[in-house]
Amino acid sequence: MRGFWIAVMFAGCGHSAPAGPGAREEVVGSWKQGGLEVSALTPTATSFGTDCATGIVSKIDVLVCNYASAPAALAAAQPALAWVGDTTGSAQARGTLVIAAADRRKADPNGRTINQIFKLVPR
Repeated sequence: MRGFWIAVMFAGCGHSAPAGPGAREEVVGSWKQGGLEVSALTPTATSFGTDCATGIVSKIDVLVCNYASAPAALAAAQPALAWVGDTTGSAQARGTLVIAAADRRKADPNGRTINQIFKLVPR
């Protein structure tokens, strides 16, 4: 029986990627908890998603799109790179979200902030 309770305790310890309607808020909370400055996210239209919002995280432009499933988010990660454009940045699927970050202000010359933006969000 003791082994069962140990397994139950460890099952709740893992971090999983955010999913569902509140996923965007979870990501914003993770960024704030990690010490990043986060502006309000404003709804925006994109060619690759219908539930997207943009904002600024520690001087980096971000786009967060919510999808119905993790496979749908994964399929949208590559098209999200078009939003990043020719500037330094990245787009990745995390759970049911696609997160894109673009350094349009040249505020992150070594890429540390962009790295932290993605590192703070579970895969």
